[in-house]
Amino acid sequence: MDLLKNPFHILGATTRDNRHRIMELAEECSLLSDADECMEARSVLTHPRNRLSAEVAWLPGVDSSLYDKILRHLDSPSQNLFNITGLTHIARANLLISGLSRLPNLPSSKLVEWILTVAQASEAINSDLLRSTLNMDRRASSFPEITDLSAIEDEIRKQKNHHRQVITSVLENQLITEQARVLTMALEISTGNGRHQAPILIEHLILAYELSVQDSLEQKQKIIKAQDEKLRATVDAKNPDTTLQPIVNQLIQTVKEWDIIAQPIQLSKRSRGERHTASFEIAWRVRDLAIYLFNEYGKLDFSQQIMNMLKKVFAEVIEVDERITEDLKALENQVHITKSFENINTQVEKLKEASDARQSDYTLTPMVNKLIQSVKSWDTTQPVEANNAVAFTVRNIALHLCNEHQKLDFAIQITNALIGVFRGVYGMSEVNSSLNADIRTLSRIKSEQEQNRKSVEKFEEINAQAERLKAASDMEHPDYTLTPMVNKLIQSVKSWDTATQPIEANNAVAFTVRNIALHLCNEHQKLDFAIQITNALIGVFRGVYGMDEVNQKLSEDITTLTNISEQHRRQKQYRSEDRGLSGCLMDRIIGYAVIFGIGGLLVLIGGLMEGC
Repeated sequence: MDLLKNPFHILGATTRDNRHRIMELAEECSLLSDADECMEARSVLTHPRNRLSAEVAWLPGVDSSLYDKILRHLDSPSQNLFNITGLTHIARANLLISGLSRLPNLPSSKLVEWILTVAQASEAINSDLLRSTLNMDRRASSFPEITDLSAIEDEIRKQKNHHRQVITSVLENQLITEQARVLTMALEISTGNGRHQAPILIEHLILAYELSVQDSLEQKQKIIKAQDEKLRATVDAKNPDTTLQPIVNQLIQTVKEWDIIAQPIQLSKRSRGERHTASFEIAWRVRDLAIYLFNEYGKLDFSQQIMNMLKKVFAEVIEVDERITEDLKALENQVHITKSFENINTQVEKLKEASDARQSDYTLTPMVNKLIQSVKSWDTTQPVEANNAVAFTVRNIALHLCNEHQKLDFAIQITNALIGVFRGVYGMSEVNSSLNADIRTLSRIKSEQEQNRKSVEKFEEINAQAERLKAASDMEHPDYTLTPMVNKLIQSVKSWDTATQPIEANNAVAFTVRNIALHLCNEHQKLDFAIQITNALIGVFRGVYGMDEVNQKLSEDITTLTNISEQHRRQKQYRSEDRGLSGCLMDRIIGYAVIFGIGGLLVLIGGLMEGC
């Protein structure tokens, strides 16, 4: 009941006027106003039971002297109604609802404020306190006191229903989207965004609203279903993204429109711990579509667009919100996987191009280092397929660098990085087996290369020593210069590791050093040096596999050199004997020359010759 249509207002009566006074006021009213209306008002106020409805719909507990002042505010209702003090809760609710009924075009934010204030006052009404207030006035007006509390509660419900009807009437003057926005804001504020239950008045408003928008929601649901089916058919037909995008946009827009209407209902259900079935049906249908687009056709961008929309639209539906959040994380993770893999794949392609173009190690090194860093930063908690894709892609470039360009060090670095990343990762046993086989092969090749490098360096060192010795001997350097050179060469030969070298390398060393020994003997008669060197060669290469021919020649060499040495020894002995005879004679001549002088020397020569 509106305040200005209340019998107390029609007759100008107070809650403390007795029956006689009400009769007088009714007579006066009949002279100035509609007589039927005045008589009806009199009948209500003079009948104890009927009077209760007028009392509850009036201004209980308010001093009658303030009636006119308060009611004058209804001539031009404004926010000032909120500031009137000294009102009981039911009086405030009745006053505000009467003011609101005279403000049909309030902006949404103002309307929310009015609704919340009325709801707050309505929620605070206490039937027992109201009975006490009403009975005080009844005692003063000589009307029977109210004993039945349920009667008051019935009238309170009727008045609250009036409040709801007024607010609903004001809302219906607005577009559905504005109604939804107002009710959503009222619910968000009054329920703490769905954390606790809304005031009864607002719940009743939502129930009325839900009935009024049911047809609109069902129509939107049909459109969403049709758009879903159209999008599936279009993508199944392998149409390009340019054809798919408008359909996705239309679907997203329709779901948003549906949600705007459904949002107050969703939030109300959430505040009561209930599920809004229609929201679940819409959410799961569209979610399934997003998953279908990604799983079947890899349409990640479209899936993200739809999922992000669902996340925002169904924030009020906890179960949907939680599930969509998980889905988005999965999609975001997939985006991360895709970008990470594409990054690694791009680096592999660039490294292959650079190596095929014969770029220098100076250029390749930073590219290899960057690729290794990307591999090490790969999150192996990803699906097995993604891990395998990365491992085999990077393994292939390692093998390419080794097999096609002999970039063994780069191949080993990359393979070791892969082993470190994927060791023990679930589902990677086959990959790890291949990588371990790769690193064993690469390590063996590396060891062989290292050994070959050392062999080459050692051979080059021996060859250089032989060349220097040859040059020194050809320049007729004295033996004291040649001796340390010969010793150094012999030491190098003795340090040659015949067991680990191929036959060709052993032969090369043996023939190179043998040649300098023969050169020293044949060209410079350095027989002792030749023998020392040859003996060293025999000691090193005796019994070495594949060295039979060399050993045969060295054996022949040492026999020849030994024979020559023996001949030289004998010749030297002969020369020494000849020198001994001459020396004895000369020694005696010199001795006697000193004693006897030159003259005596000549006399004695014959005798000295006989003595020698």
